[in-house]
Amino acid sequence: MDQSEDPSGGSRTLARPKAARRSAVDPQEPQRPDRRSAILLSAEALFAERGYAAVSVRDIATRAGVPIALVGYYFGRKQELFGTIFAHRQVYITERIARIEEVDCGPSNPNAVADLVRAWAEPVITLRGSEAGDVFSLLVARTAWDPGPEATAIIERFYDPLARAFVAAMGRALPDVAGDRIVWAYEYAVGALLMYVGDKRIERLTHGRAISADPALCADFIRFISAGFNTLRQGDPPA
Repeated sequence: MDQSEDPSGGSRTLARPKAARRSAVDPQEPQRPDRRSAILLSAEALFAERGYAAVSVRDIATRAGVPIALVGYYFGRKQELFGTIFAHRQVYITERIARIEEVDCGPSNPNAVADLVRAWAEPVITLRGSEAGDVFSLLVARTAWDPGPEATAIIERFYDPLARAFVAAMGRALPDVAGDRIVWAYEYAVGALLMYVGDKRIERLTHGRAISADPALCADFIRFISAGFNTLRQGDPPA
């Protein structure tokens, strides 16, 4: 406040002009790049290309075009960022579980095995058909094959619940088959699915006539995996 002389001989206090208040939201903020999203996409692509252990936080920041400190600010350590990528895609895993649980696995449904395989595999094959899905599908395949503790923790956290839901449902569809044989068959099926969506060798072996993860072959894949599960009805394999 300023003191000013009053013409009557006294003094009076004059209020200073109020400073303009700064908005709590920067007007330019909507135009700024989404740096958090850029970091996630950068990390997802690099982990898919190289695997978890071969990627540094600096690599992720450089590809995203952000300061390295911003990666830690948004996501914490590299391992936490790795988990965030899968959490960001969890709705797709939840969809697969929901579809599995909706299948009628009782004796009144002679197609229960094929219905379960379709519910489990079709969302993966569909996702692989988009650019973002291609990257994530490759990341899942690389993570499943990675023996490191960080990758193992991701599979246990996000994919073991899916595996348990599928195995339990298949047990209802094949009530006379021992549970461990169904688990083994599930592992065989996972290997086939990962090769289907994540491996390009088919393109070399066919001289380019076939493409990896071809959605037009989804029905063939479902028939092939279903046949494998159905062979379990024949009892124990010969010694």
